[in-house]
Amino acid sequence: MQQFEIFYMTTPILMTRSKNIYHITFWFVSVFIWLFTMFVASDFKNVLTFKTITVTIAFNLCFALAVYTNLRFLLPVFFKKKSFFLFFTFLFISAGLSAFLIQFLLIYPLNSFVLEEDGFKSFLFSEWFGFFIFSLVYVGITSIFSLTREWFILQKISSQLKDIEKEKLEAELKVLKTQIKPHFLFNSLNNIYSLALDKSDDTATVVLQLSDLMRYILYDCNEKLVDINKELDFTRNYISLHKIRLDETTPINFIVNGHFDGHKIAPLLFEPFIENAFKHGLYGKELDSFINITFNFDENDQMELVIENSYDPNWDHSKKKNGGIGIQNVIRRLELIYPNKHKLSIDKDEKTFKVSLNIELS
Repeated sequence: MQQFEIFYMTTPILMTRSKNIYHITFWFVSVFIWLFTMFVASDFKNVLTFKTITVTIAFNLCFALAVYTNLRFLLPVFFKKKSFFLFFTFLFISAGLSAFLIQFLLIYPLNSFVLEEDGFKSFLFSEWFGFFIFSLVYVGITSIFSLTREWFILQKISSQLKDIEKEKLEAELKVLKTQIKPHFLFNSLNNIYSLALDKSDDTATVVLQLSDLMRYILYDCNEKLVDINKELDFTRNYISLHKIRLDETTPINFIVNGHFDGHKIAPLLFEPFIENAFKHGLYGKELDSFINITFNFDENDQMELVIENSYDPNWDHSKKKNGGIGIQNVIRRLELIYPNKHKLSIDKDEKTFKVSLNIELS
């Protein structure tokens, strides 16, 4: 209903050339049907005289009053105000006025001009109610034609808008994904830089691991959805990349519960949350630092990711802050890819920072 309301508020009836052609054709056919009906009613006598044609056209002009009052004013009022009472009240008034014009301004004044034609006389209704019914029939037929045509136009416009919106969302997703890739590379290079400064023997190993991770990002992640096995492998390798620069006693747990074979998921959804845990959850080699990463899969195609890491509100987290691109990015991607199919909660207390993400898998 709202679509019709918008249409009638912005697109008046009979404004395009094609509409004018439709209406001219309709009235031409109407005049022809009236004349043909009179021809049949007069036992196929010749009624195609100047008199009968003139009055028949005049009849149709009176019917047109009701038709265009309805199309031009009543239908827009009906769809805008959503008032059946208002619509039908003015509809009956316009149909009655049309019948009045035919009865009292055409039939009576032109009685001597045309009623001597036998065929015409035998066909005409002399009662006002008959012309009133004819007016309603004309209004009904033209309303059906008009609304049907506008419905098809609205469907076409709606389809075009959906295509545009889809293209817009896909373009936004591509932009978001391109933000993730350099963001990931930047943070990984920071890890390698730290190892290089310490002249660690693990530097070469980390470079190779980073190469594998980048290969996944550059090639597999171009797809809208990837096999969840690949995404979990990427997550494991990403965690391993971070663990190399940490003390072996730092508790970092990665657990996967349930079966997930055959499922797909949008790529790189977990990495920003895991990166955030490593960035803000570890305080050097303190014993109370920890990171727990748990994936739970159930039989109802539901996936839950829970990330818990140590958190100290007194520690200066701004030292490791670089704009928060990752978290805001993934939140927007979740909104676009999994609308009404995900739930994200982020909580923290004096000791723990917790991220819980639930997704309905495909």
